[in-house]
Amino acid sequence: MKYYVYNHDQMYSVRTEDLSENDTCRWVHLIDPTEEEIRSLSQKYKVPESVLSSVADPGEVARSDGRESSTYDLFILRYPVEVAKGIYETRPLAMINTEEVVITVKYQDDRAFSGFLENKGHRLIKDENFPKEKTLVDLAYHICKSYIDLTKDINARIEVLEGDMARSTKSETIQQLIKLSRSLIRFSMATENNEFVLHDLFHLDSLNSSSSRNQLLNDLKVESTQARVMVKEASVTVEKLSDLYSSLVGNNLNDVMKTLTSITILLTVPTIIGGYWGMNTSLPFSEEPHAFWWLLGLTFAVIILMYFYLKKRDYL
Repeated sequence: MKYYVYNHDQMYSVRTEDLSENDTCRWVHLIDPTEEEIRSLSQKYKVPESVLSSVADPGEVARSDGRESSTYDLFILRYPVEVAKGIYETRPLAMINTEEVVITVKYQDDRAFSGFLENKGHRLIKDENFPKEKTLVDLAYHICKSYIDLTKDINARIEVLEGDMARSTKSETIQQLIKLSRSLIRFSMATENNEFVLHDLFHLDSLNSSSSRNQLLNDLKVESTQARVMVKEASVTVEKLSDLYSSLVGNNLNDVMKTLTSITILLTVPTIIGGYWGMNTSLPFSEEPHAFWWLLGLTFAVIILMYFYLKKRDYL
C-alpha cells in the first residue's frame, strides 16, 4: 500500500510510511493488497471490503457504482498490458472516490503504471486547486493513452507482416495475425466498455466546477475516442489482412504448383525420347556412329523450345 501526496506542483509524491500532519494524502494506491490492508482501509474510509477487492477477479468487467446509496464512487476501468512479445491483454483497475481520498486497487504487479507513478507518465494540464478527483482523470487519461501507444506498436507489427506476406507461406505469419487479432478484440471490448464508465466519471460535480476542469474532461474525451477509433481501425486492418493472407497463400501455392508442373513437363522430354529410341526395333539413326549425340542434341533442342513456350505463357 502506497500513499501519494500532492505538493502543489502537480506531482504525486509517494509515502510508504505513516503520513505527517503537514502531508495531505489525496491518493492511496494498492497493488496485490493483503486482507489486512483491505480491512484497514475499509474501516478507515468506510468502504466495503467487497468493493476494495472487486478487481481480484482478472475478468472483472468495466463498470461504475455511484453515490445514490453509498458514500463512495466506484469506477472500474480495464487497462492494457503486454504480457509477452506480440501478446496483449487487459486487466481491471478499481478507482474508488471517497470523501477524503481516492483509492486505487490493482492485482498482478505488471508495472503498467510504473511511469505514471514515477511522474513520467501521461498527465493532463495543471490546475492549482485541483480536487482529488483529478487523480481519477489523470489515471483514465493514462489508460486511454496506453491503448493508443500499444495500438501503435501493433500497427508497426502489422506493417512488418505486410512486408512478409507477398513472399511467405509459413504458418508463423498467420499465427502472429491470430495473436494480434485476439489482442485487438480484447482492446476493442475494453475501450467500448470503458467509455460507459468514463461517461459516469464526467458527471462528478467537482470535475465540472470550472472551465479548466471542463477542459480536462474534454481532453480525456478526445483521448478516449481516439483510442477506441485506433483500436477499431487496427482490428479491421488485421481482419482484412487475414483474408488477404489466405488469398496470397493460395495464390503462392498455385504459382509453386504451376512451376513444378512445368519443370515436370520439361523433364519428361528426355524420358519420352529415350523410351522411343530404346526399343529393340529398327530406328532412324540407329546405325549412325554418333546417334547418341544426335539424340542428346535433339532432346536439348526440344527442352529449350518448350522452355521458351512455357516462359511466354507465364508458366515459369
